[in-house]
Amino acid sequence: MINTGKMALVLGLVILFYSCSPLRSVPSGDMLYTGHTLKITSNESSKYKKTLKIDLDKFVKPKANKTILGFPYKLAIYTALGTPKKSKGPRVTLRKKFGEAPTLFTSVNPDLIQSVLTAALFNKGFFNASVTFQMEERKRRKHVKYLINTGPAYRIRKYDMLHTGDTAVNAVISAASSKPLLHQKRRYNLEKIRNERDRIDLELKEKGFHFFNADYLVIEVDTIGQSHEVDLYLKLKKNIPDKARQAYLIAHSTVLMDSSYTQDSTEVLQEPIYMDHVTLRISKSFRPQAITRYVYLKDSLLYSRKDHQRTLSKLLSMGLFKYVNIQIAEIDSSHLSSTIHLVPLPKKSISIEMLAITKSNNFLGPRLDLNYMDRNLFRGGERLTVNFHGSTETQLNGQFKGLYTYEIGPKAQLSIPHLLLPFHMKPSNAFTPTTNFSSDYNFTRRVNYFDMRSLKLSLEYKWKESIAKDHIFAPISINIFSIRNLSKSFTEALQNDPRMRLRYNDQLIAGIYYSFTYNEQSITQQKNRFYFNANADLAGNTIGALSNVLGTETQDGVKTFAGIAYAQYAKFDVDIRHYYHINRKSQVVGRILAGWGIPYGNSTALPFIKSFFSGGANSIRAFTVNSLGPGTYRAPETSRKQYFLQQGGDIKLEFNLEHRFPIVSIFKGAIFADAGNTWLSKANASLPGGEFHPKEIFKELGIGAGLGIRIDLSFFVIRFDMATPIRKPWLADKNRWVVQDINFSSGSWRQENLMFNIAIGYPF
Repeated sequence: MINTGKMALVLGLVILFYSCSPLRSVPSGDMLYTGHTLKITSNESSKYKKTLKIDLDKFVKPKANKTILGFPYKLAIYTALGTPKKSKGPRVTLRKKFGEAPTLFTSVNPDLIQSVLTAALFNKGFFNASVTFQMEERKRRKHVKYLINTGPAYRIRKYDMLHTGDTAVNAVISAASSKPLLHQKRRYNLEKIRNERDRIDLELKEKGFHFFNADYLVIEVDTIGQSHEVDLYLKLKKNIPDKARQAYLIAHSTVLMDSSYTQDSTEVLQEPIYMDHVTLRISKSFRPQAITRYVYLKDSLLYSRKDHQRTLSKLLSMGLFKYVNIQIAEIDSSHLSSTIHLVPLPKKSISIEMLAITKSNNFLGPRLDLNYMDRNLFRGGERLTVNFHGSTETQLNGQFKGLYTYEIGPKAQLSIPHLLLPFHMKPSNAFTPTTNFSSDYNFTRRVNYFDMRSLKLSLEYKWKESIAKDHIFAPISINIFSIRNLSKSFTEALQNDPRMRLRYNDQLIAGIYYSFTYNEQSITQQKNRFYFNANADLAGNTIGALSNVLGTETQDGVKTFAGIAYAQYAKFDVDIRHYYHINRKSQVVGRILAGWGIPYGNSTALPFIKSFFSGGANSIRAFTVNSLGPGTYRAPETSRKQYFLQQGGDIKLEFNLEHRFPIVSIFKGAIFADAGNTWLSKANASLPGGEFHPKEIFKELGIGAGLGIRIDLSFFVIRFDMATPIRKPWLADKNRWVVQDINFSSGSWRQENLMFNIAIGYPF
């Protein structure tokens, strides 16, 4: 029997596509340009031909209209909206925002593209390449096929760097000759030649050649008969300025501070101070050594471009100056002056922020932050930041609808723009390290559950090794938390689970931690970008030693320090991500998370705030927040309704794969799959199936898949993800795959299995 609903839907789509025929907006006598094809014939490797095709494709313009499955959807929208009668209005806005005018064949010039492709191939070492084209026409649509025969690639036989004819320049080039970018047997490549010129230019600027320019260098190419090889000779152009051949010393290095931006102009010193080979005229509110520490352009030193950039970068990263400018001027034929102009930010500032917070557990609510900052507190570039925040959150719909949490507390941090250490540590060339002293008190009330007070104290060192490498080391990290005013139902729930009860006892966590991050996300020219974060957290050893010496009493077999039970554990975790950019707007991202916590001594389990959890908007999105595990354990229905009785685990493994792609304008799409779980390091009778067994790990993974829509507003992203489980680890071994149970028409199935997540930002 024919389903009339489906027939109507199909008929409606056919009518829509017909009415939006892209040819309706193509003027009479013209044709719709449907794009191009590049067919490359070459003896080079298939991998290189793929790369070459991507590079050459950039030179073919204009581009055809965007399509989905061959259908030009944006052109269809443009056509369906028709030609507006007015220059303004909703139709004009919609047509411009979501539509796309037809790409007409009259705008295409295949002869020009043929010449451009030939030139591009020549620049890549294919001196004898040929490019032809064919045009394919069908129903007022035209497509161009470019046929490319690269011919043999010319390769470098030798590269001679010492033909500049200048002794001083040759001396620098000779010292830099061990790391050229042009190598024997590599293909000739014009871009590499330009990069080699820039490299030598930078080497010269490092040795005082301030007025040298890469354009003064030329690399001559000599082809070698029929061998398809070239010899390269580095030379200086004729008639370059004499000062470009001269290395310069810094004769005078001066720091000037703009008095108009200080609170009291009389504080600006009238007499200069000379310190560490730098002359300073700065406000009395700054200690001179706080500035000279990060000035690398000093009297009597050779000018260096790296020192120039390092001075600029470090002074700016102190967070004290609105504006930093360095002026270099010629004094005579061998000396320069360096003048560093500083414009301070206001010493004190107050700000108020009102935020809407959404969390991975689908709780949301308002937050108010009051912030106070005092810059240059002790005249050495220190920054004192004081924050007072208050927030409330609830779940508007879902399992925990109507559950409220209130949070309030102050936080203070003192940041010092260098490392306070008992020994000397060589700083990074470009980034300012910081020493942070911080304290954070937080009071949280979970209505109908408990009140929690938390105090954190820490000493932290942060430094940046390079643009991609960051380090954080905290030799002192203390966290004291206590729980009071437990509700009757929450107390009863804890009494049924001794392991969970230990997690919610008053506890002292004192230890050290280290974090290393390698992040290539800011290196935008790379197609493949890598992210790696590793953390080590050790707690309780020093406190345990003191406890043994002092002979403190025990409560229920648990040792205390100053009357508070202390935690002992070692915890390690890594987060590895790979970002593969298919093109400028589309990418595939993979992530692996792994963590292992080892409780010992005074602890039988990791503290609740240090445990691993799985499930939620930034984790396994097909499962409710923190609901997976440990292992094959599934909490009873009564416990699952107690949101704050999440079990967590000592071990975690998680895999994520996501394809991100554009849809229309600010709307982006995603297809994703997630897998993971948590486990206990030791068996617990209260949590059967929770213990970690290496051989069973992949059998006990929860797996989910789904689709997402993202509204990308550049400065932040609003994310909507919908997912469903396809493997449930708590079911019997042979019944864990649940793909066959998917039934979107069933209301009960949707309620139990469709997870809808709203969040800010990408999950990883």
